Amino acid sequence: MPTLILARHAHAAHSPGTTDFDRPLTGAGLAEARRAAAFLAAEAAAPVDYAVASAALRTLQTGGAVVEQAGVPGLELVADTGLYEAAVPAWLEVISTTPAESRCAYLVGHQPTVAATVLTLAPATALTAFRPSTLAVFELPGWDLAPGDYPVPHIVDFC
Repeated sequence: MPTLILARHAHAAHSPGTTDFDRPLTGAGLAEARRAAAFLAAEAAAPVDYAVASAALRTLQTGGAVVEQAGVPGLELVADTGLYEAAVPAWLEVISTTPAESRCAYLVGHQPTVAATVLTLAPATALTAFRPSTLAVFELPGWDLAPGDYPVPHIVDFC
């Protein structure tokens, strides 16, 4: 039974003179990312074995914590420039290219697209907010589900 995790990056700094793309996580954001990573390492049905992040610094730092904690030899965080300022179709494309042998895929990006993707996959999801460092954990019967047919995910917030 594969697991799909869609995540919003942890809290990021708002520094004058820094572009949005280059905003780093705050100290609290780094702690949030580590808590989320520890949760996934302890609670996910399988360790994260496929990880993709928007190429923005804050998502790479958030995803890096997850990859480090997963402890899977050879696991690397894929930086996808197409997920920065992307719309739902770009996310659906990345999800659709998840390797068939993956048991646990993790994708991290930005609002409002992460929440919109969750709702596209599972319209019955009751989402009122998707704050920084929030995860949507989908337990799937397989990777071949169509958008709209996904089960309601477990939402976990690490703020």
